Amino acid sequence: MEYKFKKENYSFWVERLKNSSPDRVCTNDTGLDFLESEQILSRLTDESTVLEIGCGNGLLYEAIRKRYSLKRYVGTDFVHELIEECNKKKSDSGDSFFQIDMTEILHDTFLEKFNFIISKRAIQNVIDTQLQLEVIDKLGHFLEDNGCMIFVESSSQAQQRINNERKKYSLDPIDPPFHNLFFNDEKIKSYDFSNVYLEGIVPFASDFYFITRIIYARYAKLIGETLSYDHPLQKVALTMDKNLSTSSYSQIQAYIFRKKKSDYLGKR
Repeated sequence: MEYKFKKENYSFWVERLKNSSPDRVCTNDTGLDFLESEQILSRLTDESTVLEIGCGNGLLYEAIRKRYSLKRYVGTDFVHELIEECNKKKSDSGDSFFQIDMTEILHDTFLEKFNFIISKRAIQNVIDTQLQLEVIDKLGHFLEDNGCMIFVESSSQAQQRINNERKKYSLDPIDPPFHNLFFNDEKIKSYDFSNVYLEGIVPFASDFYFITRIIYARYAKLIGETLSYDHPLQKVALTMDKNLSTSSYSQIQAYIFRKKKSDYLGKR
Protein backbone atom coordinates (compact mmCIF):
# COMPACT_ATOMS: atom_id res chain seq x y z
CA MET A 1 0.00 0.00 0.00
CA GLU A 2 1.30 3.45 -0.86
CA TYR A 3 1.95 6.12 1.75
CA LYS A 4 3.98 9.32 1.97
CA PHE A 5 7.74 8.99 1.45
CA LYS A 6 7.58 5.22 1.03
CA LYS A 7 10.19 5.09 -1.74
CA GLU A 8 12.38 7.67 -0.01
CA ASN A 9 12.10 5.65 3.19
CA TYR A 10 13.38 2.54 1.43
CA SER A 11 16.33 4.45 -0.04
CA PHE A 12 17.12 6.00 3.34
CA TRP A 13 17.57 2.60 5.00
CA VAL A 14 19.67 1.25 2.14
CA GLU A 15 22.02 4.21 2.54
CA ARG A 16 22.16 3.71 6.31
CA LEU A 17 23.12 0.09 5.76
CA LYS A 18 25.86 1.04 3.32
CA ASN A 19 27.34 3.91 5.31
CA SER A 20 26.92 2.99 8.99
CA SER A 21 28.57 0.55 11.36
CA PRO A 22 26.29 -2.41 12.21
CA ASP A 23 25.29 -0.97 15.60
CA ARG A 24 24.33 2.37 14.01
CA VAL A 25 22.33 1.24 10.99
CA CYS A 26 19.00 1.78 12.77
CA THR A 27 19.97 4.54 15.23
CA ASN A 28 22.71 6.99 16.14
CA ASP A 29 21.99 6.67 19.87
CA THR A 30 23.25 3.19 20.75
CA GLY A 31 22.71 3.72 24.47
CA LEU A 32 19.02 4.49 24.04
CA ASP A 33 18.82 1.60 21.60
CA PHE A 34 19.90 -0.72 24.43
CA LEU A 35 17.11 0.58 26.69
CA GLU A 36 14.59 0.09 23.88
CA SER A 37 15.69 -3.48 23.30
CA GLU A 38 15.45 -4.26 27.01
CA GLN A 39 11.79 -3.24 27.00
CA ILE A 40 11.22 -6.09 24.58
CA LEU A 41 13.75 -8.61 25.86
CA SER A 42 12.53 -8.35 29.46
CA ARG A 43 9.02 -9.44 28.41
CA LEU A 44 9.82 -12.46 26.23
CA THR A 45 9.90 -16.03 27.50
CA ASP A 46 11.58 -19.31 26.65
CA GLU A 47 9.78 -21.80 24.40
CA SER A 48 7.77 -19.04 22.74
CA THR A 49 7.26 -17.96 19.13
CA VAL A 50 8.19 -14.42 18.06
CA LEU A 51 7.29 -12.33 15.02
CA GLU A 52 9.36 -9.16 14.59
CA ILE A 53 8.07 -6.38 12.35
CA GLY A 54 10.91 -4.27 11.00
CA CYS A 55 13.81 -6.53 11.95
CA GLY A 56 16.38 -4.16 10.42
CA ASN A 57 19.85 -5.68 10.20
CA GLY A 58 19.09 -8.33 12.82
CA LEU A 59 20.69 -6.96 16.00
CA LEU A 60 17.59 -7.51 18.14
CA TYR A 61 17.22 -11.00 16.67
CA GLU A 62 20.76 -11.83 17.80
CA ALA A 63 20.06 -10.51 21.30
CA ILE A 64 16.84 -12.53 21.54
CA ARG A 65 18.52 -15.75 20.43
CA LYS A 66 21.35 -15.25 22.95
CA ARG A 67 18.93 -14.82 25.85
CA TYR A 68 16.07 -17.17 25.02
CA SER A 69 15.43 -20.65 23.72
CA LEU A 70 12.61 -19.93 21.29
CA LYS A 71 10.44 -22.40 19.45
CA ARG A 72 10.59 -20.16 16.40
CA TYR A 73 11.41 -16.62 15.29
CA VAL A 74 10.16 -14.87 12.14
CA GLY A 75 11.57 -11.50 11.11
CA THR A 76 10.16 -9.18 8.46
CA ASP A 77 11.32 -5.93 6.88
CA PHE A 78 10.30 -4.16 3.71
CA VAL A 79 13.93 -3.48 2.74
CA HIS A 80 15.40 -6.42 0.81
CA GLU A 81 18.99 -5.46 1.61
CA LEU A 82 18.28 -5.59 5.36
CA ILE A 83 16.73 -9.05 5.03
CA GLU A 84 19.91 -10.21 3.29
CA GLU A 85 21.90 -9.00 6.31
CA CYS A 86 19.57 -10.82 8.69
CA ASN A 87 19.93 -14.10 6.82
CA LYS A 88 23.68 -13.89 7.40
CA LYS A 89 22.99 -13.80 11.14
CA LYS A 90 20.51 -16.68 11.27
CA SER A 91 21.50 -19.03 14.09
CA ASP A 92 18.61 -21.50 14.07
CA SER A 93 17.45 -23.44 11.02
CA GLY A 94 13.82 -23.01 12.06
CA ASP A 95 14.01 -19.22 11.96
CA SER A 96 12.93 -17.24 8.88
CA PHE A 97 13.32 -13.75 7.44
CA PHE A 98 10.98 -12.31 4.83
CA GLN A 99 10.76 -9.09 2.86
CA ILE A 100 7.24 -7.91 3.67
CA ASP A 101 5.60 -4.48 3.62
CA MET A 102 3.67 -4.32 6.88
CA THR A 103 0.88 -2.31 5.24
CA GLU A 104 0.23 -5.21 2.86
CA ILE A 105 -0.14 -7.92 5.51
CA LEU A 106 -3.32 -9.95 5.02
CA HIS A 107 -5.04 -12.60 7.15
CA ASP A 108 -3.21 -15.33 5.26
CA THR A 109 0.24 -13.70 5.14
CA PHE A 110 1.49 -15.96 7.93
CA LEU A 111 0.40 -19.57 8.31
CA GLU A 112 0.94 -19.57 12.07
CA LYS A 113 0.23 -17.51 15.15
CA PHE A 114 2.75 -16.15 17.63
CA ASN A 115 3.11 -15.68 21.38
CA PHE A 116 4.83 -12.33 20.84
CA ILE A 117 4.78 -9.78 18.06
CA ILE A 118 7.39 -7.05 18.45
CA SER A 119 8.63 -3.90 16.76
CA LYS A 120 11.22 -1.26 17.51
CA ARG A 121 10.73 2.08 15.76
CA ALA A 122 9.25 0.30 12.75
CA ILE A 123 5.54 1.11 12.56
CA GLN A 124 6.33 4.83 12.84
CA ASN A 125 7.89 4.55 9.36
CA VAL A 126 4.34 4.33 7.98
CA ILE A 127 3.45 7.98 7.35
CA ASP A 128 -0.30 7.64 7.88
CA THR A 129 -1.99 7.39 11.28
CA GLN A 130 -4.94 5.35 10.05
CA LEU A 131 -2.62 2.91 8.32
CA GLN A 132 -0.60 2.56 11.53
CA LEU A 133 -3.76 1.65 13.44
CA GLU A 134 -4.81 -0.84 10.78
CA VAL A 135 -1.35 -2.44 10.78
CA ILE A 136 -1.54 -2.91 14.57
CA ASP A 137 -4.97 -4.50 14.31
CA LYS A 138 -4.03 -6.80 11.42
CA LEU A 139 -0.96 -7.97 13.32
CA GLY A 140 -3.21 -8.81 16.25
CA HIS A 141 -4.87 -11.47 14.09
CA PHE A 142 -1.61 -13.44 14.27
CA LEU A 143 -1.40 -13.46 18.07
CA GLU A 144 -1.98 -16.66 19.99
CA ASP A 145 -4.60 -16.56 22.74
CA ASN A 146 -3.10 -14.58 25.63
CA GLY A 147 -0.44 -13.35 23.20
CA CYS A 148 1.30 -10.03 23.63
CA MET A 149 2.43 -7.33 21.20
CA ILE A 150 5.32 -5.12 22.34
CA PHE A 151 5.85 -2.08 20.16
CA VAL A 152 8.65 0.32 21.11
CA GLU A 153 7.71 3.38 19.10
CA SER A 154 7.80 7.18 19.31
CA SER A 155 5.03 9.38 20.73
CA SER A 156 4.01 12.66 19.11
CA GLN A 157 2.48 13.92 22.36
CA ALA A 158 5.62 13.21 24.38
CA GLN A 159 7.74 14.92 21.75
CA GLN A 160 5.49 17.98 21.90
CA ARG A 161 5.90 18.13 25.68
CA ILE A 162 9.67 17.99 25.24
CA ASN A 163 9.51 20.85 22.75
CA ASN A 164 7.30 22.86 25.10
CA GLU A 165 10.02 22.62 27.75
CA ARG A 166 12.78 23.39 25.26
CA LYS A 167 10.94 26.54 24.15
CA LYS A 168 11.10 27.89 27.71
CA TYR A 169 14.89 27.93 27.42
CA SER A 170 15.09 29.14 23.81
CA LEU A 171 16.14 25.71 22.55
CA ASP A 172 15.21 24.78 19.00
CA PRO A 173 12.32 22.34 18.60
CA ILE A 174 13.12 18.73 17.75
CA ASP A 175 11.35 17.53 14.62
CA PRO A 176 10.77 13.89 13.68
CA PRO A 177 12.88 12.49 10.84
CA PHE A 178 11.21 12.96 7.44
CA HIS A 179 10.45 9.22 7.23
CA ASN A 180 8.70 8.98 10.62
CA LEU A 181 5.19 9.73 11.83
CA PHE A 182 5.20 9.39 15.60
CA PHE A 183 2.27 7.62 17.25
CA ASN A 184 -0.78 9.64 18.23
CA ASP A 185 -1.36 8.27 21.73
CA GLU A 186 -4.89 9.63 22.02
CA LYS A 187 -5.98 7.94 18.80
CA ILE A 188 -4.38 4.67 19.87
CA LYS A 189 -6.17 4.82 23.22
CA SER A 190 -9.57 5.50 21.64
CA TYR A 191 -9.32 3.23 18.59
CA ASP A 192 -11.66 0.23 18.51
CA PHE A 193 -9.25 -2.58 17.62
CA SER A 194 -10.85 -5.82 16.47
CA ASN A 195 -8.15 -8.27 17.53
CA VAL A 196 -6.28 -6.65 20.41
CA TYR A 197 -6.66 -4.17 23.24
CA LEU A 198 -4.14 -1.67 24.57
CA GLU A 199 -2.95 -2.93 27.95
CA GLY A 200 -0.75 0.06 28.64
CA ILE A 201 1.86 2.56 27.51
CA VAL A 202 5.16 2.47 29.40
CA PRO A 203 7.10 5.80 29.44
CA PHE A 204 10.36 4.05 30.30
CA ALA A 205 12.59 6.73 28.74
CA SER A 206 10.98 9.82 30.26
CA ASP A 207 13.85 10.67 32.60
CA PHE A 208 16.35 9.90 29.84
CA TYR A 209 14.73 12.37 27.48
CA PHE A 210 14.24 15.02 30.18
CA ILE A 211 17.94 14.90 31.02
CA THR A 212 19.32 14.65 27.48
CA ARG A 213 16.90 16.80 25.49
CA ILE A 214 16.25 19.51 28.08
CA ILE A 215 18.86 19.65 30.88
CA TYR A 216 21.89 18.59 28.83
CA ALA A 217 20.75 20.62 25.82
CA ARG A 218 20.39 23.71 28.02
CA TYR A 219 23.78 23.10 29.63
CA ALA A 220 25.51 22.65 26.26
CA LYS A 221 23.98 25.86 24.93
CA LEU A 222 25.05 27.85 27.99
CA ILE A 223 28.71 26.84 27.72
CA GLY A 224 28.85 26.58 23.94
CA GLU A 225 29.52 22.85 23.91
CA THR A 226 28.71 20.51 21.02
CA LEU A 227 26.22 17.82 21.96
CA SER A 228 27.69 14.31 22.16
CA TYR A 229 26.24 10.87 22.78
CA ASP A 230 29.36 10.19 24.89
CA HIS A 231 28.80 13.04 27.35
CA PRO A 232 28.63 12.06 31.07
CA LEU A 233 25.07 13.43 31.33
CA GLN A 234 24.08 11.14 28.48
CA LYS A 235 25.57 8.20 30.35
CA VAL A 236 23.81 9.19 33.60
CA ALA A 237 20.52 9.42 31.73
CA LEU A 238 20.91 5.84 30.54
CA THR A 239 20.73 4.67 34.16
CA MET A 240 17.39 6.42 34.73
CA ASP A 241 14.96 3.93 33.21
CA LYS A 242 13.88 2.54 36.59
CA ASN A 243 12.08 4.37 39.42
CA LEU A 244 11.16 7.22 37.11
CA SER A 245 10.94 10.75 38.43
CA THR A 246 9.03 11.96 35.36
CA SER A 247 6.54 10.32 33.02
CA SER A 248 5.64 12.94 30.41
CA TYR A 249 8.77 13.13 28.26
CA SER A 250 9.28 9.60 26.98
CA GLN A 251 9.51 10.22 23.26
CA ILE A 252 10.13 6.49 22.92
CA GLN A 253 7.54 4.37 24.73
CA ALA A 254 6.56 0.72 25.00
CA TYR A 255 3.03 0.13 23.72
CA ILE A 256 1.71 -3.16 25.11
CA PHE A 257 -1.22 -4.86 23.42
CA ARG A 258 -2.96 -8.12 24.35
CA LYS A 259 -5.09 -10.49 22.32
CA LYS A 260 -8.79 -9.95 22.84
CA LYS A 261 -10.59 -12.90 24.41
CA SER A 262 -12.70 -15.02 22.08
CA ASP A 263 -15.85 -14.36 24.13
CA TYR A 264 -15.34 -10.60 23.63
CA LEU A 265 -14.87 -11.04 19.89
CA GLY A 266 -18.06 -13.08 19.72
CA LYS A 267 -20.07 -10.14 21.05
CA ARG A 268 -18.97 -7.77 18.28
